[in-house]
This record gives sequence, structure tokens and C-alpha cells, in this order.
Amino acid sequence: MNSRVLPIIATFLTIASIFLSCKDKDIEMNVANISALNCATTTFSAAATSGSSFTGEASVPYTGGNGVAYDEGTPVASSGITGLTATLSAGTLSNGSGTATYVITGTPATAGTASFTISLGGQSCDLSLPVVVSKASISSLTSTTTPANGINGVNYSGNATLAYTGGNGGTYEASTATSTGVEGLTATLTAGTLASGTGNLVYIISGTPTSVGTATFNLSLGGQTYTLTVVVTASSTASAAKDTVVIAYSGTTASISNAFQDAGVTVAVSGADVTVTSKNTTREIVYLLSGTATKGSFKIYSEYKYNITLKGLSLTNSSGPAINSQSGKKGTIHVMNGTTNTLVDGVTYATSTEDQKGTFFSEGQLSFMGTGTLNVTGNNKHALVADDYIYVSEATVNIKSAAKDGIHANDYFMMDSGTVTITALGDGVEAEEGYVAINGGTFSVNSVGDGIKTSYEGTDATITPYILIKGGKINITTTGEKGNAIKSEGYTTIGTADAVTLAVSGKGSKGIKTGGDFTLTAGTIKISVSGAAYYVTADADIAAPAGINCDKNLAIKGGSLTITSTGTGGKGITVDGTATVSGGSTLITVSGTNYTYSSALTSDAKGFKSDGAFIMNNGDLTISATDDGLKSDASITVNDGNITVTKSYEAMESIFITINGGITNLTATNDGINTSYGTVSGGTESNDNSSLTVNGGVLIATGSDAIDSNGNFTIKGGIVIANGNEDIDVNGNFLVNGGTLIGAEPSNNMTKAMGAASAQVGLFIKSSAQVATTSVIHIEDASGKELVTFKPKSSSAYFHFSAPGLAKSAAYKIYFGGSYSGGSFLGNTAGWGLHTGGTYSNSGATLKATPTTSATSTVNTISF
Repeated sequence: MNSRVLPIIATFLTIASIFLSCKDKDIEMNVANISALNCATTTFSAAATSGSSFTGEASVPYTGGNGVAYDEGTPVASSGITGLTATLSAGTLSNGSGTATYVITGTPATAGTASFTISLGGQSCDLSLPVVVSKASISSLTSTTTPANGINGVNYSGNATLAYTGGNGGTYEASTATSTGVEGLTATLTAGTLASGTGNLVYIISGTPTSVGTATFNLSLGGQTYTLTVVVTASSTASAAKDTVVIAYSGTTASISNAFQDAGVTVAVSGADVTVTSKNTTREIVYLLSGTATKGSFKIYSEYKYNITLKGLSLTNSSGPAINSQSGKKGTIHVMNGTTNTLVDGVTYATSTEDQKGTFFSEGQLSFMGTGTLNVTGNNKHALVADDYIYVSEATVNIKSAAKDGIHANDYFMMDSGTVTITALGDGVEAEEGYVAINGGTFSVNSVGDGIKTSYEGTDATITPYILIKGGKINITTTGEKGNAIKSEGYTTIGTADAVTLAVSGKGSKGIKTGGDFTLTAGTIKISVSGAAYYVTADADIAAPAGINCDKNLAIKGGSLTITSTGTGGKGITVDGTATVSGGSTLITVSGTNYTYSSALTSDAKGFKSDGAFIMNNGDLTISATDDGLKSDASITVNDGNITVTKSYEAMESIFITINGGITNLTATNDGINTSYGTVSGGTESNDNSSLTVNGGVLIATGSDAIDSNGNFTIKGGIVIANGNEDIDVNGNFLVNGGTLIGAEPSNNMTKAMGAASAQVGLFIKSSAQVATTSVIHIEDASGKELVTFKPKSSSAYFHFSAPGLAKSAAYKIYFGGSYSGGSFLGNTAGWGLHTGGTYSNSGATLKATPTTSATSTVNTISF
């Protein structure tokens, strides 16, 4: 090599090294970075109150900023207290210390602390917003005025008056709600005091609407919510040619009118394939698409958020997406009022280095508004897909068919109003790394896969893949194997005034499958499951269908829930954690037969199965099942409410059962109520230390064994009514220390008298003659005062009776037969049970015995 060349090469390498070093520093400086984000010293612009609309700013201090600009963030859902989202506002870091602004919006569900895991510049922290308990309560909220229409881009000032009833006279804090659909408006309620009864609330609406359409406000106060809308129209002085890029398709061509060709927007046309490149970062440009193209497309690259207005568009692309947004910015899709628009993609796509996952694809957020109709056919993969979130505030979106998912979002899918109808061979809606929230509108799915699905199973703690249904009419049908109408890897919460109907028919399918907690607070929920259990070779296990399958804790707090399961081995509700019923009405019918794959692998058709504790605090629970009605592997506690099992093999079973209140009415072919550790095959006569305790309420049980405890049975209060082939079968201690007990069975069975350690006087009656099902047994004291009148379910000769009115050294009369008039009847729907509060007549009766109780013992065995 020429010696003069070496110095030249060395010089070049030195210059290149310096250039690359500078370039790396430039790249590093263009990325926002901070050294610390301090959530602990955050200040909030407003106080949050449970059940009230909230919009506020959180100012979060940081240190070590590098002076670089950052974009608006993705909304972060609250945990702990649900119903809120926090979104980072775009800004520029200080060089050093500064504050970042997060806008928090929504309605906090309860009082407590709403937590958000927020991130900025490579740092993250947990932001905590205190939510105080509301002092205000109302029973209804309705609108009495219609707000004036707004004009796009023009400052708006107006108000809306909402009337309420059932005010409790409590005070309320100021609250603010931001508009969705059309953004830029806020509705503000100043602090005040409710009237005791009826009154009015005046919301002041202000701001500048950013587009045409409908601005929607979800206003909440005192436990009630009202959806308020403001119509925003286009300015009468605006010219589409001046503020809009107009694209008109015609067959295999497209014509363009570009009002921004000198403002950073270029439009390239090849036949009917239109590509927009926008470097304009000062305004949200509108792209108006209309006409018909049988072989065309629309692709956009934009450095700023944009608006696509669909005005009678019919666009088919045989080799790719019909609309393809390669912009990471928000796209507002205005489906123009009164128009029908159609998008169709190809069965196969031309090869591309860019993402193109469906008929309408976007790298950024998609927000749908307007009252027109959009029909989408997905021939290749998904129909509507975004690598960010998808939001529907209005519009009618019909996914006519999809080869895979109807709607597929990377972050979340949210719907406030409008109509979404989906037919898909995959899932109806899937959110890969986020949540699904439906707050209103009409939502229908007919899919082979899951109807609604949040599928994230990663380890990022900032992602909670939940499903929240706060409103809207929901109708989901799924037909595939192991297909779920609703499937969430996180929690699932339903609280809506509208109807939710779920129908699943595939083998091993489930109405609701949730990896986290399930909570029902309101709504009319109907779930039908017709698929059967089957053996899955890959899992070496049985996939069993169920109405609801919850991997953590389940809480039913209100609403009307109906589950019908007809497939072999089907379940009503299965819960891995604790199940709590505190309100509402739940009806479960499981009519399929049990499924057996092998002696070790079976799926029994149970009504309600909880691996953890089951707690009944209030409400109504009615079950009819082929196998067990209600079973817990840990414990069952009934504090109040009504539990009715009309059909079962065993009606109620657990290790520990405690009845403190309510009415528990159980019918079974085997045990009406059973406590057992279940450790001995075929049962045992030894005490396994399980227990049944009745402290209050009413327990009515019938079965081969009406009451069967493999451990101990103690009555301390309440009323116990039992009738079976054996009314009470106890391996351990049988104690009556309070309450009322009446039990009946045929003669010559294994039942025994209560234990000698019982604190309350009782009678164990053994008769050689039966009391017929059309007759009664009546016991009164020497003065004729009624102690009990009981009508048996089956002809009975042995009776257990104890009540607070029984005394030692007292004379009593025992009648078989007679009649009873008036009063009330407490018992089973089959017409057997306890008469109270009426008049007994011994006309036609037989006085069977006149015993006197022991002066020393509480246990009295009487034979006749």
C-alpha cells in the first residue's frame, strides 16, 4: 500500500469516530431521561370523592431531567380503587428538577386509595390518590334541560340541569368530567349540599370542542350516573377545501384536494392507492374519504394526531389493508352521520416490512365517533386492529366477518356508546396488553373463539388485564372448543343497568373465565352453557364447562344472575378462592349428567363449587343440580339471605358449616347438608371433627340423610327442620343448646337422641305408628299452649324436638293428626314443614302420649 494513503485513511477513521460519537450523544439527548420520579410528594389539583365524576391533575416532581420533549402517555388504569385512569400530558423536561403533569379522570368506585404505576424518562413510581367517602346519596338522576349545540373549534359556554330524587341532605365536593367522543369540553359541578328529597344539580360546560360529532360526559354523584351529551356541528363558515384533505375514490382511481400541500402534507397516488405523509405538528388535519374503489387503499404517515372522516366510503384492497395507519399518533375516525362505509381487505397480503395486521390497521390509537355506519370485512386476519388502544364513543361498527379477531388492540378497548357487532372465526375483541371497558351502547359478538378477551400473562406490574362492564347491552355467542364468552387474565367486574346475555356451546367452554377476582354489582346477567366436558390429551386433564370459572375470589353484591348448564359434566359456578354473596338474585340450573373419563378423572355436574370459603351475607341463591348443589372445600357460612337448593345429590357440603341467619332450604337425594373432611372412602362412623353449627336463621333439610355430620352438630339458636330417611346422622357430639329443632324420619334407622351435655330440654320420640304426609304431629303443654305442629315430608315415626319452651319436670301432650288453620307455614316447597301462629284443632286426632320430662336430664326419650 502507498505510504501516503495510510495518513489519509487514519484521518478518515478519526473523523468518522468523532461523527459517530457525536451522533450517539445526539440520539441519547433526543430521548427523555430523568434520574428519579417522586410520587410521594405529588400534589393534586382537586379532591376525589367516591361515586363522583373526577377530573384533576397530579403534579409529580422529578430530578435529573435532560431537557428533552416527551409525548402524551398511554392511560394507566387505577388499582385498589377502580374507575380512574391517569394519563401523562405531553411536555418538555427541565434540565434538572421539575414536575410532570398527569391528568386523572373517571369515577372512583369506592373510598380508599387509588393507585397508578406511572413511568417517565426511564423511571417509575406508584402514584396514590386519596378518595374520600361520599356524604351524598341520591336514588335517581335525570336530565331536565338539553344543552345547546356547540361548534367545532369555537369556545363553548353552557350548562345542563340534572334533577335528582332521594337526596339525603349530605354535602358533596366539586366534581369535573371531561368529554369523550368530541374532546375539549369539561362539565363542572360546584360543591354544595343536597336537599332532603328532590332537587337539581347544575353543571357548567365549557371549553373548545376539537371536532364535530357528539361530546359525551359520564356524570356521577351520590351513587347514580347520568350520560349527558352535547352535539357539536361544523362551523358554517368553514370550507372543506381550506381545512381538509379531500380524497375521493372512483373505481381504480382517486382524486385529491390537498389544502395542506404547503404545510407539510404530501399525498402520493398510484391508481386508487393513496399514501399520505404528514410532517405537520401544529394541528389535527382532517382527511375526508369518500367514493368507491374496488382495488384501492389509504395509508397514512403522520407526526401528529389526525382525523379521518368517512363519508360514504367503500374501499376494497385485494392485497393488503384497506386503511393502514403507520402513525403512532392518535387517529380520530369520524363516521359521518347518515352514511354507510365499507372496508374490505384481501385474503392474502403483499409482502411488507411494515405491520399490516388487518383490514383497518393502526400503529397508534384509534377513536371512533359519529353516528354513521362502518362495515368491516377481515379476510386475512383481524378486521379492526391497533398497536395501541381502540375507543368507540359513538358510531355503528359492524365487523361482518374476520378470519381471526374482530377487534384486536394491543393496549385496551373501550366503548362508551354506539353499536358494535362482530362475527369472527377468532375472538370477538382481544386486548393483548391491557383491559376492556364497556360503559354503554350495544355490543354483540358471534365468535368461534372468546367473545371478549384480555390475554396478557406477562410480569409487567403496570399492566392489569381486566374486563369492566359498567353499562351497555351485551350479547355474546361463542361456539368453539374451550371458547369463553368473557375471558380475563385479570379481574372481571360487571355493574350495569343493562342486560348481559352470554351463550357458549363449545366443548369445555365457559360463560365467564377470569384469572383474577370476579365481582357482580348490578345488571341482568344470563349465561347458558350447552357444551360438554371432554378429555384434553395435551393437558392430560378434563376441560369442564361452567357458567363462571373464577381463579381467585368471587363476590356477588347485586344484580340478577341466571346460569343454565346443560352439557355433560357442566358446572354453574366454580371458584378457586373465597366466594361471597352479599346481594342480588342468583339462579343456577345444572341438568347435565356427570362425566367420567376414568376412575381417577371425572367431572361432576355441580351447581356452585368453591375451593375456598363460601359466605352468604344477603340476597337470594337458588340452585338445581345433578350432583352437589353448593360445596366448599373449606367452609360455608350463612349470615343472612336465602339459599334454596331444589334438586341435588348432596345439597350443601363442606368441612365446617355455620348458619347464623337467613333461610337455608335444602333438598337432596343423598345428604341434605353434610360436613365431612372427605378423607375416608365410603364414609366412616368415627368423628372426623368436621362441624355443623346453627346459631340463628332457619335451616330446612331433606334427603336420604337430611342432616349428616361426620363430626359434630351443635344448635345454639334459630330453627332447624329436618326430614329424611334419617333426619339427623351425627358421628360426633350432637348438642342442642338453644333454638328450635324438629326432625322426622321413618322408624328403625340410625338416628340417635341429642347428647346428654345439651343445655336445652329436648324430646326424642319413637313411635310404633307413622304420621302420614297428610297429617301432623302436635305437641302442647298441660295448659294447651302449642309448642310445635309439624307436617312431615314422608311418613315418619321417629322425631327430634327441642325448643326454648320445653322445661324439666313438665307435663306435655303429643297428638298425631288433627288440623291447623291460619298462621304461617315455614318449610319446603313440597309442602312439608312447621305451622306457626295459627290455631290447632285436635278434632279427629289421637293423643299418643302425655309424658313428663325429667327433673334432672335435658334428654327425654319417649316411646309409644
